[in-house]
Amino acid sequence: MKFRTPFFWQPSADVLKILQSNTPGKFFVIAMNYLIWFFLFYISYLLIKSDTNVFWQLFIATLVGEFVEKYGKSHALWPRPLYKRKDPTPFGLVDHWYQTGSFPSGHTIKATFFLLFLLQYPVFPVTTYILIVVPLLVFRVIVGFHYPIDMFGGAFVGLFIWLSSRSIFLPEPLTNFVRIIFNFIFRV
Repeated sequence: MKFRTPFFWQPSADVLKILQSNTPGKFFVIAMNYLIWFFLFYISYLLIKSDTNVFWQLFIATLVGEFVEKYGKSHALWPRPLYKRKDPTPFGLVDHWYQTGSFPSGHTIKATFFLLFLLQYPVFPVTTYILIVVPLLVFRVIVGFHYPIDMFGGAFVGLFIWLSSRSIFLPEPLTNFVRIIFNFIFRV
């Protein structure tokens, strides 16, 4: 089945195959895939440092995001573009994570609710966040990890998760417990 709408756009060249043909390209694919997680960890640190209760909001949002992503991908509405082109999973990425469906994008789910938490708790410049995250997400479409519709779906899910978790406030003893652990780990 060929999808000819912008929602299922892919570049005509097999960018993943081109990048995988040399060592720097292979490293670039891995770096672009995992860089967002290090960045979101840093944003988590800033958010929790500013308000310890955000830990619980992020924790719930992440759990729900993982559940929705795994559920959606296990029902495989369509395969990832890289598998339609018969490209193997790039070395350094967890193969079984990429063999399920493409929808929704887990990277986009998390990037979206983190963006909205940054708007709620301004601890990092939103413009800088967008300038870092958007290229990482667009890269995932260009190399064939996702279609644009997967990104739109991920953004919608991320918005819904933020709306559901932004008002969570746990009892002070639980928040104090997190604060003690956070301060110990990060020597704050």
